Amino acid sequence: MERITVSFPEQILLLMNMGSKEILASMKQEYAIKMYIESKLTLAQSAEFCDMDLYEFALLLSLKKIPVIDYSPDDLESELIQFSA
Repeated sequence: MERITVSFPEQILLLMNMGSKEILASMKQEYAIKMYIESKLTLAQSAEFCDMDLYEFALLLSLKKIPVIDYSPDDLESELIQFSA
């Protein structure tokens, strides 16, 4: 595993009123969401990246109004027809 170090000015850390573990978790979540939106990571990969299980990450996306499953209208119709038959 590769390790990355990020430095913040102490003033900024004080303004954020967050501990280093909270900041790291938040940064990982936001980056995982970005990579998921850009289709660079799958849902499962994004969840793993930010140390969440699949359902926690899906809930996080839902809370941020980000589609967890993104079907086109035609794809959705095909799926619904397939499962209703």
